[in-house]
Amino acid sequence: MHKEIFINVGQHEKRVAILENKRIEEFYIQRPDQVNLVGNIYKGRVESVLPGMAAAFVELGLAKNGFLYVSDVVSGMASFEKLLGEGPDEEYIERNAKAPLPSISELLKKNDEVLVQVVKEPIGTKGPRLTTHISIPGRFLVLMPFDNHIGLSKRIESRQERDRIRKIIEELKLPKDIGFIVRTAAQGASQKDFFREARYLINLWQHIKVRAKRVKPPYLLHQEYDIVLRVARDIFTNDVSKLEIDSKNDFRRVLRFLRILAPHLRPRLKFYIEKTPIFEKYDIERQIEKIYNRIVQLKSGGYLIFDQTESLVAIDVNSGKFVGKRNLEDTAFKTNLEAAEEIPRQLKLRDLGGIIIIDFIDMESPGHRNAVFRTLEKELENDKAKTKILNISSIGLVEMTRQRTRKSIESKSYQKCPYCNGRGIVKSVSTIAIELMRKLEQALQDVKPREVFVSLHPEVACHVFNPDRNMIKPIERRFRKAIRVIEDPNLPIEDIKIESQTHH
Repeated sequence: MHKEIFINVGQHEKRVAILENKRIEEFYIQRPDQVNLVGNIYKGRVESVLPGMAAAFVELGLAKNGFLYVSDVVSGMASFEKLLGEGPDEEYIERNAKAPLPSISELLKKNDEVLVQVVKEPIGTKGPRLTTHISIPGRFLVLMPFDNHIGLSKRIESRQERDRIRKIIEELKLPKDIGFIVRTAAQGASQKDFFREARYLINLWQHIKVRAKRVKPPYLLHQEYDIVLRVARDIFTNDVSKLEIDSKNDFRRVLRFLRILAPHLRPRLKFYIEKTPIFEKYDIERQIEKIYNRIVQLKSGGYLIFDQTESLVAIDVNSGKFVGKRNLEDTAFKTNLEAAEEIPRQLKLRDLGGIIIIDFIDMESPGHRNAVFRTLEKELENDKAKTKILNISSIGLVEMTRQRTRKSIESKSYQKCPYCNGRGIVKSVSTIAIELMRKLEQALQDVKPREVFVSLHPEVACHVFNPDRNMIKPIERRFRKAIRVIEDPNLPIEDIKIESQTHH
């Protein structure tokens, strides 16, 4: 696998593309007006406690109050780990999950001061989701100040490597009252790497604590890195052959960061200086354009259709032009296999979350159904976001969930269509023409002047005046009024304006 990261910094946005074998696998955008809140630590004030919802609203000094569930005040495991999908070993979680939850009003009162961290961006009308289980991620370790457990990421599978890391952590003699989780990226890291990072994280936590004592809420105590440094910390690991960036300023920031936390990666950091824009040069721009397409072509000639609704994402698999060599079952199986490989890539690329329903082409053979399901499962393992997937049903449907922490790429870059309001369709010309007749009949009953002016989109006007269909004459005769039509190409096709004042 040949993995590379390219970062383009413009005046109005920063874009990150992660390529594997020259194909875009992940894509992130950050704009100044869309600040990332996940990971930020605040000293907040409890605004209200809602026992019925087992939650409290916390004032953070943002546009919307944060939302704190009772489980995020008491549960043992830091929510950031759930975010990273790198929780500690199962037995530790089970030990803590058995205790029943107390009522929120026993834990918090109005005006209490709380130290909280954002685990989920505000989406739509919802404010940010919070937790009191603060955690501060580094490259190899995550520091958890209110937990004294040392955990290893479940994704570090080798027994030998787990023992090696445990031994290093014991020798480091870390403070007893602070917990750490070892991240997947720590595989192969040296004792020096762990020491350097633990010291960095502990210092950072001391700074936050000192500041928290001095300030009045609401107050932002610690801001999570912007997209450039987050990528350097979380994605720029040993399996990446280079990170290339076209901004001198951000190049220097990443360099300083690597000096402290990953000096061995410094030679792989490159500053891009050519005249051609970086995303043009590496054929990334063209690939980004395709991210937003509703239809994704598959190599065999089949295709996927993505539809995002308020409640879920529906993905439809179609065989299209592809007709298998042998028979229908064969075609369906091949197309479905290809779809099962492509869908996880698209989910990461588009950053889609929540409930996802995949409608595969029907297959008779249970063996084929299993193979498609296993392929999907295997491809989803590379996804950093938590996914949960239910078995394929007899009619070829797969239900799954993918964790959503921030808005999808599409909702950052697109807005609802002002013409169709997100329906994806507008009224037909004949429907609008008939509506116009109804409106005219109503309007003409109480109009004094002899002339009425109607502004229409040219296509509608053409339909109304078509000689076979002349719709205006009978109404003019009935009401003894002259109807003057003004064609306005700037008018949305569904709009009709009727005015009775005399035009000079």
